Formats: sequence, structure tokens, C-alpha cells
Amino acid sequence: MTKVKKPFKRIALSLSLILMMLWAMLGTSTSVAWFSDTSTTLHNIFHMGEFKLVVSYQQEDGTYQRIEQNTKVLNDEDLYEPGFVKVQYLKVENKGTQDFDFKAAVQVTAYQEGTNVYGEPFRLQDYIRFGLVFADTEEALDALVGKPDQRTVAVSQADDLLNDYSSDTMLLAAGAVKYAALILRMPEEVGNEANYRLETVPTVELGLVFTAEQIHD
Repeated sequence: MTKVKKPFKRIALSLSLILMMLWAMLGTSTSVAWFSDTSTTLHNIFHMGEFKLVVSYQQEDGTYQRIEQNTKVLNDEDLYEPGFVKVQYLKVENKGTQDFDFKAAVQVTAYQEGTNVYGEPFRLQDYIRFGLVFADTEEALDALVGKPDQRTVAVSQADDLLNDYSSDTMLLAAGAVKYAALILRMPEEVGNEANYRLETVPTVELGLVFTAEQIHD
């Protein structure tokens, strides 16, 4: 007998905000800083020597806003149902005078398991796919992921599971900028195995981590 899909509940597949952590490694020493808008010295910029790494996200009006510890980057009211695609642009800037190599990682930091319509436990991270794409300009990034009416291009860039992921190492020269697109999607073929029932709403919380290492002459 063919299983019939039931309508997806609106908040069943919502994704919580991204928490941004920046850290730098020089020699054998490692420092980690969390940023908040109450700090008088950090303000989402990590200083070690001449390191100044700033990460921002693109708002609906096209401008970029620096990411603080409590900045909500993703809209947790988005409906992650089969076929849904979310593309969030980011900007990574080296505002210091020291060239460095950097990497980005995406991690599941917390989650709430749910029960699907068949009475089986499930985790959203087993069904949502993601991609993290980098480019030197916004125009180049547009070509990689497509405009909002061309999300089939973005789908082709997002086929990784939401578990520990680390990008390749990239050079960011002093004063240079890199753009990134974080892509999240729910494949169209996902059915009621990821559609929750009962009162417990399944959730996923993501962490986006950037690491930077000084280039030694």
C-alpha cells in the first residue's frame, strides 16, 4: 500500500539561528572569543597581533550586518518542507594588515529529536542538506548559486549532511574580502518520515565556525 504524505506542520522543520564563533591560531597558542553587542572592545572583530577578521550576513535590503553572538542570521519561521531552499549570503573580511589562511566549519551544536507520523523517532539533520560556497565577488557567487528565481542552481551545490563539515583552506590577504553562500534545503523526496507528530517540535541548532592562521614568511 502506498503511504500518503500528510501536510508538513509549519514549525516542524524550522532551523534555529546560527551562532558565530571566530578564533585565531598563532604558533602554538590558541584563543577563542565570543562576541556580544555589550562588549566595548570586540564587536565581532577578533584582534590578535594584526588579525582583524569580520564576518557579516546579508540582510533583505542587500546590505551586510556584522554578526554578533546573538545575531539571528536565519529566519526560524522559514518552513523547511520538501522542496524548500534557503540561501544566505555571508561576507568574510580581513580588515587587518596581516595575510592569513582561513577555514569555515558548519556543525550541529544542539538538536531536539522528534517523532514522525508513523510513531518513529527522527532527527532533522538526517534529512536537511546544506552547502557552503565561496567566491571573490557577489556576482561570482550569484553565478554559482543562481538568483532567487533560479534556486535549482543552488540545489546542485547543497548535498552535504548537517554534521561536522570543514571547508578547504583559503587565503585572505590584508584588506581582502570573500563572499560565501550558506545553502540549506529539504529534498523534494522527503516524506512523512520527517514530518512530526505529538507535542515535541524537532529542532536543529547550527554553529558556524571560522578559524584563521597567520601566514609565516
